Amino acid sequence: MKINLLLLTISKLSIISFLSVFSTSFKNNFVPNYQTKKEMKAETTKTEQPHKYKDGDKTEIIQIGFYKRGTVVTIRQIPYYVKKVPEQLPEEIESLYRAFAHRYKKQDHPTVTGFEKWNTSKIKDMSYVFYDNEIIDADLSQWKTNNVTNMQGMFKNAVKFNNGDKPLRWKIDNVENMEEMFNGATNFNQDLKDWNVDKVKKNKNFSRGSGIHNSENKKPKWNGISEINDPIEEKIENKEPKVITHPSPTPKPKVTIPLTKIITPVAKSNQSPKTTPKPNSNLVIPKSTMTQSNQSSKKLSTPAIVGIVIGTQAVLTSLGFGIPYIIKRFKK
Repeated sequence: MKINLLLLTISKLSIISFLSVFSTSFKNNFVPNYQTKKEMKAETTKTEQPHKYKDGDKTEIIQIGFYKRGTVVTIRQIPYYVKKVPEQLPEEIESLYRAFAHRYKKQDHPTVTGFEKWNTSKIKDMSYVFYDNEIIDADLSQWKTNNVTNMQGMFKNAVKFNNGDKPLRWKIDNVENMEEMFNGATNFNQDLKDWNVDKVKKNKNFSRGSGIHNSENKKPKWNGISEINDPIEEKIENKEPKVITHPSPTPKPKVTIPLTKIITPVAKSNQSPKTTPKPNSNLVIPKSTMTQSNQSSKKLSTPAIVGIVIGTQAVLTSLGFGIPYIIKRFKK
């Protein structure tokens, strides 16, 4: 009996020691592996990356970029000058918001290709994807729209789009917002009456100005709501050249200047009067230092000399007649 108890005790101790060794080994092996997988998952889940272009060619994107818009990972808008994008869409992207918006014919923006066969099964938001895109008319029949909930303004003002003249048979069972989806898509005329729009709550201006605006037999059968469209204002194109009238220049006001009398001031001489030395004085008159060139410049012309001579003679004659008269008057 004692031997049996001893054997039983030994076997229990052996089992306990085995379990302790096994648990320690399991912890050491399992925990690091779990942490490694968690870290790997964190590294693979990205929320932001830029577009990657082909070397030396900005017209081709070889890896599509994305960013986090609110809580949704959204595609980065494709620039207007890009002509080609990859045929594979990154798995992280959940929204195509404004992906190909703003491409204009008048500005010669090119057509872009490569997106026609994208796997869009994870996309939830397709709002304004082709907004104001006047170039696009691709066949999007292969796009999967099962999980899409928002298609607001998706083809707004996409005046050329008609799905490549092919039927647009999408499964849109989860879409709730279709406001302005085809607003202004003047060329679109595909039949949409088989679309399941039971969950759609917003549809204002759904077909306003599009090719199916007046075709009730091509519109979806709305569930509990009616389509309300704002009135369309037709733009009248004026072909006559616009005459631009430039305003005439404003004349300057006349300024009356008061009459003034100009008075020439008399210059006062500060120089002392020159005194003529007496003939018998001992003053020495210095010789003129005027150079020959200055003397030659002082030479008078013949008419001037004649005038001086005649004037001197007249003065002397006057003195000859005037002095005797003055003497007679003085004697009286």
